[in-house]
Amino acid sequence: METFLKYLKIEGIGGHVIRISLACLLLFGGFTKLKLIGALEYSLFWAILLAGIETFAAFGLLIHYKKPLIGLIGGILAILSIFIRVVFSIGWVRDHLLHTDSFLTALNSIFGIYNNGLFHIALLFGAAIYCLGNSYKAYIQERITRPWPH
Repeated sequence: METFLKYLKIEGIGGHVIRISLACLLLFGGFTKLKLIGALEYSLFWAILLAGIETFAAFGLLIHYKKPLIGLIGGILAILSIFIRVVFSIGWVRDHLLHTDSFLTALNSIFGIYNNGLFHIALLFGAAIYCLGNSYKAYIQERITRPWPH
């Protein structure tokens, strides 16, 4: 029994590491922050909007410990920002590397060449889905254990 409880503690620690790592990646590792500094060929409005989504997602993932509902919103925003990153990356490959009009050709090129990057993207999606599910579980648990209004 004690061995089983040890594994549960390790799983809990791993969950904290996943949540904090994803929040730090969204907060500090977003490519939109780099676009805001130097690459002016892109629309500044969309760069600021995506940086805002990533920042709110990161803070939402961290505020999960106090308010699981905000963690739930942070998880949704994290999935949204990762999806936007993927679409932007495919568009960038299409415009700058392949010089083609086809989105499918760029997607095929990414699948053929950039398998390691796809693995990282899949890990990001998995971490965001894990954080979203964990926040949803904590929100439901909070709602169930809350005392009835009198």
